[in-house]
Amino acid sequence: MRKILLFSFLFSFLWIAAHAQSHEDFYTQSLNINQSGMYFLGGWALANMATGIFGWIRYDGVQKYFHQMNAVWNLVNAGIATYALLDMAGNDISGLSDSEMMRQHIRSENFYLINAGLDLLYMAGGAWMIHAAGNNEKRHDLLKGYGQAVILQGAFLFLFDLTKFAIQYNHRMNFMETTTSIGLTGNGLTLSIGF
Repeated sequence: MRKILLFSFLFSFLWIAAHAQSHEDFYTQSLNINQSGMYFLGGWALANMATGIFGWIRYDGVQKYFHQMNAVWNLVNAGIATYALLDMAGNDISGLSDSEMMRQHIRSENFYLINAGLDLLYMAGGAWMIHAAGNNEKRHDLLKGYGQAVILQGAFLFLFDLTKFAIQYNHRMNFMETTTSIGLTGNGLTLSIGF
């Protein structure tokens, strides 16, 4: 019975060790997830700027202001995506400790979650603009068009940020499951959970 228990323990230990992921691999994948998100955000921004400029020139009234706001809003999105991609390109993680990599990853998760909350405020602001348009004949088209655009952009960013948060959170949970190990010491079995 003791041999079977020892064999089972060694097999479990070797299986866990073979499937364990290093902190550096984990954090590199975390950065890749963020990078793909910034490419997606940049693509969204470019598409919205192109269609926004076209609509701004082509249409009048509410549609003109809708497209105008989409074009301008996405200048900011393009700037954020460009800055983030340039920042990630020069990122050297070799000097980071395991705990610092995890801290940076969790900070990224929190960033997406906080931004999702801000996105709800954008949508509320857009709804307020549409409501205010009803009481303002002079700026009706501008307020309604801007409000619709802000709701659209806020909704996109809300879905984007929640999706990126969920992906990063699941990535961390999967990593934590694979860094669990079992060891044999002079005092018996030990269980180690890596963070």
